[in-house]
Order: sequence, then structure tokens, then C-alpha cells
Amino acid sequence: MSFKKSLVILLWIAVIATPAVASLIAIAQFPPNIEIPMHWNAQGQVDRFGSPWQMLPVSLIISGSNVLLALSYAFSDKLFDLGLVHGISRRATRPVLCGTAVFLDIVWIGILVFWLCQVGQTSF
Repeated sequence: MSFKKSLVILLWIAVIATPAVASLIAIAQFPPNIEIPMHWNAQGQVDRFGSPWQMLPVSLIISGSNVLLALSYAFSDKLFDLGLVHGISRRATRPVLCGTAVFLDIVWIGILVFWLCQVGQTSF
């Protein structure tokens, strides 16, 4: 296996694992059986409390999305040949898929950081 393929495989493993790992790290910041703010209304007031574990399914959905992006990356030439890739060149397909997966991870980590900051400002 070439060095480039190894790096690509490591990138996809990291991109798939990052949302779940980041969520577990965020969840570990809280004591067990604590109720934390889960939703804020338009005025910035907390209107729902829940367990930190309620954030884990969302991270698993993002990881699942990244698995689908990785499969699209692996079969991008076949998808392009079948006419299932539109509005982008064959050469740009793979970087766009990688960029989309990394973007999803960055957005999820940003949401977790915002959530932790808001929880830190809210009295328990």
C-alpha cells in the first residue's frame, strides 16, 4: 500500500471517529446523573434539560454520515461513470468529499464547545 493511500485511510478513520470521541470527552466533563441544559429558546433561556448522553446519538449520526462520505470517496470514479456526480469535475470529487467530512466534524466540535460554554454559564 502506498504512503498516500495510508494517509487517506488514516484521514477517514479520524474523521469518522472524531464526532463520537469528542462527544464522549464532553460527556466526561459532567458528574453522573446530572441534568444539563439541552435546548435554548430564541431569547437565550433554557427550555429543556436532559442527560449529557443525549448528545451521543447526534454524534453517531455525524459519524454515519462520514462513513457514507468515505464510501462515496472510495467509489467516486464508479459514481462519476454512472452519472451520479453532478456539478463537479471528476478531479474535484474526492477533495470535496474530504472537505465536507472535515467540515461536519468542525461544526460538531463547535457545537460541543458552545454547549459546554453555555452549560458553564448556567447554574445547576
